[in-house]
Amino acid sequence: MKKTTPSLLLVFCTLMLLVSVTVSAQGQPPNPNNANFTGVWNTITDKGENLVITLRHDRSDFSVVIGNYHILGDVTDKPLDGGLKGSVKDNVLRFTWSSDEGRRAGRFTLSSDGQSFEGTYSATKNPDDTSGGTWKATRAPNFAGAWQANFGGSFLTMIFQQTGDRVTGQLNANSADFGVIRESTVDGNTLRFKVVRALRLANLQPSDQYLGTGELVMDQGGKSFKGTVLNVAVNGTLLGR
Repeated sequence: MKKTTPSLLLVFCTLMLLVSVTVSAQGQPPNPNNANFTGVWNTITDKGENLVITLRHDRSDFSVVIGNYHILGDVTDKPLDGGLKGSVKDNVLRFTWSSDEGRRAGRFTLSSDGQSFEGTYSATKNPDDTSGGTWKATRAPNFAGAWQANFGGSFLTMIFQQTGDRVTGQLNANSADFGVIRESTVDGNTLRFKVVRALRLANLQPSDQYLGTGELVMDQGGKSFKGTVLNVAVNGTLLGR
């Protein structure tokens, strides 16, 4: 029996990832109200608090929305500050959310173009109680998914996961392991990150070999980007999400 080489195994794993994200996108349930809150949102309260909220519709019931939030710019590896869950009727999401003070509630009203929302929150568990204050938000670029980019004379495949303004992922050049990204942050439509390669030396703890930095600028529409990786110009397109 022939042995599976590491390069063939890597190609197989990459193809499986691409199929997974493509099927995930195609498997999204129908949206009867045409109000889609799925995505990453940059929000600010009337108290000046900046929070990044990540939301998604439940696959079995589109009216159910779950999500989490954290403080904008926090790129540490600590868990997210809290979670929320609610339901959508027409273009209004009513939800409860966790905080240091316990369980609270709020509501978001999606704009007609789906790119922003306005809302209110309260210290009670009633989503329609507006006594806490107001919220407003704009939709942030979503780098999650599988991307293919021209990288000099090579093809660079990027598999990204995004939570709030933090992105993790793996880079493959011509189907070979290239590295992973660390210390990433999304600022506006720009993703900045460090590229490292994991080293595993005999009898030593695994460590990261620093390779350089990357910067990707999302084009309008969220289906392509331009930028640099390790000082090499790249331009990429979305394969699936």
